[in-house]
Amino acid sequence: MVEPTQTAGWPGEGRFTDDFASMIRARRKELGLTQGQVAAQIRIEEGRPIGQTYLAEIERGHHPNPRPHLIEEFARVLEIDRDVLYLAARQVPPEVAEELRRLTPEERAAAWRVFKRAVMEDDEEKKGRAAHGKTKARRAGKAEGGGA
Repeated sequence: MVEPTQTAGWPGEGRFTDDFASMIRARRKELGLTQGQVAAQIRIEEGRPIGQTYLAEIERGHHPNPRPHLIEEFARVLEIDRDVLYLAARQVPPEVAEELRRLTPEERAAAWRVFKRAVMEDDEEKKGRAAHGKTKARRAGKAEGGGA
């Protein structure tokens, strides 16, 4: 079984989600909204709201590739960072896709390397902060126990 990943940068950061469907469901519940209440606020491109049944299908993962317009609508209604929501949907935001189309294959490869390096550096920084926090906690514990 795959462990869920924790998303960051959206309200309810402590929730665990690993995909668009579970992020939508978790955030809706966190806000105390029913599927009907959310569905009434989500507009399809023609301006009509989506149905509660359609939202239930989305939350169950039956529509794994939502259109960008729907991602934007969910981000607005559920107050989720749109970029995080695009990531959960495994999609590139339209403006990023447009910029990528303008690059040569070599430039795209270079951009990908920079992105991967930034992610790895961020992970290393987080690990360093976590290790530093554990060291401080151990030192504090020793000071309490040994210095009365």
